[in-house]
Amino acid sequence: MGKQAGLPHISRRLSTPAALALGVLFGMLVSRLFPWTATTPGWRSNHVPPKSHQQSRQPIQLPTLEQRARVLNLLTSLSPHYTKECTRNAQPLYIQQATERYAALIGHKGPSSGSWFSRFFADDADSHGRSSRKDLVPSDHKYFFAINLYNSFDIIPDLFATLFRVSAILGYHNVFVSIYENGSTDQTKALLRIFDALTRSVGMRITIRTSMRTRGAFNHRIEYLAEVRNAAFVPLHELRDAENEYFDTIVFMNDVLPCVDDILELIYQSRTNNAGITCAADYMYHDEIGAPVFYDNWVARDINGTALENAPFERIFHHAESAQRFQRHLPVQVQSCWNGIAVLDPEPFYTPPHVRFRMARITEGECSASECSLICNDYWEAGYGRILMVPRVKLAYDRKVFDIVHPPRRNLTAIRGYARIGGLPDDPRSDPQDRAWFGPHDRLFTEEESQPLEFVPGPSHVWCWGWDGAGDLDGPDVDPIWERVSNKSMRPDAVKVRHDRSIPKI
Repeated sequence: MGKQAGLPHISRRLSTPAALALGVLFGMLVSRLFPWTATTPGWRSNHVPPKSHQQSRQPIQLPTLEQRARVLNLLTSLSPHYTKECTRNAQPLYIQQATERYAALIGHKGPSSGSWFSRFFADDADSHGRSSRKDLVPSDHKYFFAINLYNSFDIIPDLFATLFRVSAILGYHNVFVSIYENGSTDQTKALLRIFDALTRSVGMRITIRTSMRTRGAFNHRIEYLAEVRNAAFVPLHELRDAENEYFDTIVFMNDVLPCVDDILELIYQSRTNNAGITCAADYMYHDEIGAPVFYDNWVARDINGTALENAPFERIFHHAESAQRFQRHLPVQVQSCWNGIAVLDPEPFYTPPHVRFRMARITEGECSASECSLICNDYWEAGYGRILMVPRVKLAYDRKVFDIVHPPRRNLTAIRGYARIGGLPDDPRSDPQDRAWFGPHDRLFTEEESQPLEFVPGPSHVWCWGWDGAGDLDGPDVDPIWERVSNKSMRPDAVKVRHDRSIPKI
């Protein structure tokens, strides 16, 4: 009894720092006498050196397909918008077309029984699974996703759900996501922390950098926007310099609401055409017209250098051939575009003269265009002028426009007075819904959409609206001009294939 009472007495005589130091020394002694060894293999990201996790006391196990599926369902259930409905009730022929079209993009070995890829185009994640292709070699094509966000709380769940699904198809080891957020006044930063943890739990490589920086009242807006976009590219160069890791495709996304197959189609067209830049088509709601109109006409220029119009689809292009292709949902060559999502060939970022986002060289007389217009001009200058727009991919920034450009498919045979006039039931050229401009998302593919474009050299002049301003102006503040572009963009070499990123034939 006396000995037992003496122990508390001794402990009371030791000060707290001394007791803590004694505990640390005791722990180190035990760890040396009984070295800890992991019984399960640790998982590490593709860019992390192998030795960095050797001594970890809490190894991260490689997540199983079932664990990833649970996080997928969680991400999808958190979505407040309708991107998860894009292909939920897709017509069977579209499912077949999309599965075959994007099969070569798959960057992982499929499970023994249902393919995750097919589940993205099924009514239920637990049913209708199609058998995965056993003859496919997993792609090792590497993708760098760059995203700028500002007050994006409303779209983040959809954005991450889509990113997760696309990465599951392309292969987590092939994907790196870089997000730069700054100046948000809503709960964007808090929500980003949640999705950062979710994506890391399934092995996605992601870097999220946040800042309180905003554009000052006297800062040039284009200089500021160029710096913000370049901030999302920092990991691209860090991975090259530190790990010798290079990427084959860059996907730069704004705060839009894309579907899984929207991103896959842009990647497909980019690689099929070995394009320097591949863009979607984005839309905003026009109150006077009472319908969506084309949005990003400050950047988009047709192959003649003429600005596209904030107008309904039949009046967007001035170039006649481009207008015809656009109305038929066929890829169109343009001089420049951005339009919500742009897929870029990364080669100009890696090789001299090292393209980057910038403001105009005003002192040299260059028109103060958008940083996205200028990077398109720089791609032409570097010999990567194969730039195209994909009308099939219709992007919206809010629910109102999203619902209009992606209406539900209807059973027309149940509508009184409807009668098919020739054609086949599954022919997109004769089905009224597939021919409609704002038709269902599961629009059937035509043969022309898979044919590579014949690119021509660029124009001698480009229509430019300058933006000189500091201050609070939200649009161009200089009279537009026809600006002469570099002679290099008018040469056949400007549209020559310099970096082969083609999709392997199956």
